[in-house]
Amino acid sequence: MMQLSTACVLLPFAAQLLVGCNAKVLGKFGGTDKAYPGAERPAAEIAIFQCGFNLAVLAIDENRSLTGETGGCSYSLLPGRHTFRVSIRKSDAAVAGKWVQLDDQVVEYDLVAGKTYSLHAFQDKNSPETFTIDMSDPTVDKIVTVKVIHCSAGHCAASPPGQTKARG
Repeated sequence: MMQLSTACVLLPFAAQLLVGCNAKVLGKFGGTDKAYPGAERPAAEIAIFQCGFNLAVLAIDENRSLTGETGGCSYSLLPGRHTFRVSIRKSDAAVAGKWVQLDDQVVEYDLVAGKTYSLHAFQDKNSPETFTIDMSDPTVDKIVTVKVIHCSAGHCAASPPGQTKARG
């Protein structure tokens, strides 16, 4: 695990400004969509989840209307365990556009009220067929690896590295 720096915490916000938000994001200049039932709750009672780098969010808690591209979503969720279905995105200079991982990946994570989280995917520099899915977790001030994916011959296999449970 790595220590979060101010740059790691601010990077998703900067990316959102540069990349823009998906059509579901409220407000002309971006914002956070309410993704829980019932009335609006104060910030101290919700957790914020943002799409990070190198992945697309395909669903949150199996709700396929909660989606977003790299750096382009922000959702307010109730605290507790959530399931995120994602697809890793990686730029490939040899092929125009982006390469999308063949298999969707599902990760779970416990979110704490009053905190902001972001999910990221990284390719291993020493092993290009290996990717990690990491959560920036402000409750432990670390980037926590939640899944390791090994791809070869058009197929990807995942292994959970063991989640550090967020506490608030």
